[in-house]
Amino acid sequence: MKIVVLSASRHKNCTLKDVAGGFGTVFTVGNSPFAKLLEVAKRRIAAIPNVTVASLAAILSRNGAEVRVLDVRHLDQLKPADLYLIASSIVDCRFERRVAAEARRLYDCAVGFFGSFAASMPSFYLDSADFVVEGEIENIAPAIARGEWPRGMVEAGFVEDLNSLPYPDWDQFNVRRFRYQIITSRGITLPVLASRGCPYGCGYCPYRVNSSYRARTVASVVGEIEYLKGRYGVRGVSFRDPNFTYDRDRTVHFAESLLARNLDIRWSMEARTDHLDADLLRLLYRAGLRSVEVGIESSDHEMLRKNARKTIAKPHQERMIDWCHRLGIRVIANYTFGLPNDTYEGICNTIRYAKKLNTFAIQFTVTTPYPGTRFYQQVKDRIFDPDWEHFNGWTSVYRHPTISSEELHRLREFAYVSYHLRPRYFWRFMQSTVLYPFLFPEPDVLH
Repeated sequence: MKIVVLSASRHKNCTLKDVAGGFGTVFTVGNSPFAKLLEVAKRRIAAIPNVTVASLAAILSRNGAEVRVLDVRHLDQLKPADLYLIASSIVDCRFERRVAAEARRLYDCAVGFFGSFAASMPSFYLDSADFVVEGEIENIAPAIARGEWPRGMVEAGFVEDLNSLPYPDWDQFNVRRFRYQIITSRGITLPVLASRGCPYGCGYCPYRVNSSYRARTVASVVGEIEYLKGRYGVRGVSFRDPNFTYDRDRTVHFAESLLARNLDIRWSMEARTDHLDADLLRLLYRAGLRSVEVGIESSDHEMLRKNARKTIAKPHQERMIDWCHRLGIRVIANYTFGLPNDTYEGICNTIRYAKKLNTFAIQFTVTTPYPGTRFYQQVKDRIFDPDWEHFNGWTSVYRHPTISSEELHRLREFAYVSYHLRPRYFWRFMQSTVLYPFLFPEPDVLH
């Protein structure tokens, strides 16, 4: 049986499908010349594929299916198959339905959708599909490979033991085009999932919509990295977990295992700063950590607490970011504008705080009511833009009590442009790029 597994995208800007809990994002800054320059820079720096597609391909192949993986940008890229399995995303959902319709027309094939957006809004896809999966499709992939296709809405549940899954199969991907230059410019970077879901419960976060928190063993994760290096020659690994250092002992074990195997891999992670400390950061740097993405969100902690965000004391937050700067770990700080109790003044204070932290990279996003979150239930009656593709992390889609959509977009663009056009940021950029090899020589343990 022939099965096509595909991810579809039609955007020019940097599009990452397995972030935002699998809903995906399209990097957008604004309309000014400098804003457009930042969008081009992001596109050149990062190109990371959807790890779920590669994971599904591995399971289907192991269970006897003839699998073809497609990264579809145009409808003429479709190929004959008995079944199309399409990774849903909110940022390309209309295009994904067009892909499904065209595949059915051309090949009279069955179509199934999977992923967070399909699970939270199955009605959007049901008229274009034979089935829509809620939960994790890997649970039912062996049956699908045998030709046992479900119908309608199917509850797949969650994979209880992530270690039981085969390593993702990247053989059909053009792996040489995948990169993340924030961690290494020396070669291929591929994503790895060391855990799924998130142990926290922020009201606006999409990571809990279609997944419960589970973690793989250190042996499984390090084994996958060794496999990726041996088979594909990867030099970098981008961990897609939203809280990589949640379990400190496990994180220490991971770093020590990398060092013991002398894999010489550079890697990035996402973490909360309250799960970081100086000793841990020193160890992780020795083990190859070169970039950490942290969620600052806002300088207004009372506002965050009212949205179920567990806040982190600013002095600790600032110390950990400073430690990263000292060690040569590039920091990406994330901020969100437009929670219901956010204010114009509060956003301006957040922009000033971001400049104080002066991290190597930043993301100023507009808070998005992703379906399935408590935030969506809270504001769904105030959503004025029904186009799901605008729920992209950068566009205002609901009526804020005090800030207009136009103001939110202006603030977002002002934040990006004013942040980067500062002498202090220029020095940070030089330290993290041109001067980096001189300021942060590689530790001997990695050679």
